[in-house]
Amino acid sequence: MTALLSATGIHKGYPRHGGRVDVLRGCDLELYSGEAVAITGRSGSGKSTLLNILGGLDHPDLGQVACAGIPLRFDSHAELSRWRTGTVGFTFQFHFLLPDFTALENLLIPVRAHRRPGKDDLDRARDLLDRMGLSDRMDHLPGELSGGEQQRVAVARAFMNRPRIVLADEPFGNLDQAIGSRLGDMLFDLKNTDGTSLVIVTHDPRLAARADRRLELAAGRLVFDGGEGMDP
Repeated sequence: MTALLSATGIHKGYPRHGGRVDVLRGCDLELYSGEAVAITGRSGSGKSTLLNILGGLDHPDLGQVACAGIPLRFDSHAELSRWRTGTVGFTFQFHFLLPDFTALENLLIPVRAHRRPGKDDLDRARDLLDRMGLSDRMDHLPGELSGGEQQRVAVARAFMNRPRIVLADEPFGNLDQAIGSRLGDMLFDLKNTDGTSLVIVTHDPRLAARADRRLELAAGRLVFDGGEGMDP
């Protein structure tokens, strides 16, 4: 079976203090359709860097990322942008909602990236917000929402374009445990309902335990959770 998203031999480093720090040193990952993979690891181990490369937001120094067996062209900004818009949804630790747009309008932003929203898009946005328990908050600005409500809008936005893949980077890291647990339920409900594949970076062992596979990023490489062997 061909992986929906694969990364092979990913290397990435950054200049620092006149030298170079290698963050990723040959990461390999395969994500299959409908699968959830959790990536854990110490702060600064390169988890966010890897997620950005998987989503085409950053490029590897060496290695290849492919979607359904077709390599991503990191040298073509336009091609990467089209691929992200149609294939990938993102949600991060900070919600990144536009402050002058309502919750409903924020969900329509991914649609506006490539076309004018229509009635079906409005229905989709309203349905997602309703599923996130925000049916009475659709017309509120982000500043009028609580932190948990803002993050719910951000999670819903990640699913707006019915992406095949959602990449989540510590999506509930700024929230308390109880609220984070409820949002974890909502995230996995959306994933399962839409049949979306999910890669989630998290320090929360309870959230990681809900994934189909748990991997740890250590010494620049992905290993099975617990450190035994490489991810196949």
